[in-house]
Amino acid sequence: MIKTELQNKNTVNMDLLAPRALVDIINKEDGAALRAVAAAKKEIARAVEKAAKIFAAGGNIIFIGAGTSGRLGVIEAAECYPTFSLEPGRVLGITAGGKNAVFKSKEGAEDDGEQGKKDILKAAKKGDIVFGVTASGRTPYVISALRAAGKIGAATVLICCNNVDIDKRAADIIIYLPTGPEVLQGSTRMKAGTATKMTLNIITTSTMALCGKIYKNLMVDVKATNNKLRGRAARLVRSIAGVDEKTAQQFLRQTNYNVKTAVVMLKKSVDKKTAGNRLQKQKGFLRKVLNE
Repeated sequence: MIKTELQNKNTVNMDLLAPRALVDIINKEDGAALRAVAAAKKEIARAVEKAAKIFAAGGNIIFIGAGTSGRLGVIEAAECYPTFSLEPGRVLGITAGGKNAVFKSKEGAEDDGEQGKKDILKAAKKGDIVFGVTASGRTPYVISALRAAGKIGAATVLICCNNVDIDKRAADIIIYLPTGPEVLQGSTRMKAGTATKMTLNIITTSTMALCGKIYKNLMVDVKATNNKLRGRAARLVRSIAGVDEKTAQQFLRQTNYNVKTAVVMLKKSVDKKTAGNRLQKQKGFLRKVLNE
């Protein structure tokens, strides 16, 4: 029996509880998501190491899933672009049923293994890394996609919340998140979804840190596409370079709001081209440039 489909003995009287009691019991059960991620830290770290090497070498990161799992992958991929100023296609999310399934459930799509194979072969190539995301660990759409990706030379990772009767040969690395039975039986948008989202956050953020997209704990590769993010970029330059708002804005305008380039220009007293060359030489690692 799939563990996430079992009845949770701690919540069998939910329909009798008052609002505060409902909040308390769900909140208490959510602690299992945190513990599940902690239990999988070794495998998550292996996946991060693999993903960072692949991404640094020019390979792409692809998340593929169905239902809640698919939507989580799509969200994670979408958020990477403004956070780390990525080029189109470097991090991609695919969900069973296509883009419309992000907003409207297409439950039957998860059973179509052939479509999973077709979808991943359109997106992935040798040298990429594919993360198959499925709470049950068995979803045909996802498992078929992982098998197909492995056959063309992509690295593969399975993220799941069940370890009973799963195909352990479907992926190079298996990240098992033992969240157990859901608060609401079978509703994997809850603990399983929370643990999965936490894991995806760890994977993308850690990978980008290893690829020079972070300085200290600062979002220095932020893509400043609106007023809020332009303000954040200015605060970053002010903080790192030790300059006032006027100076920060002046150098950001020169660099099309590229924080790292502006910082190097200010800290190293060089022009835009030289700053860019130094960052390229150090593969984007701002700390390494500043320590030269």
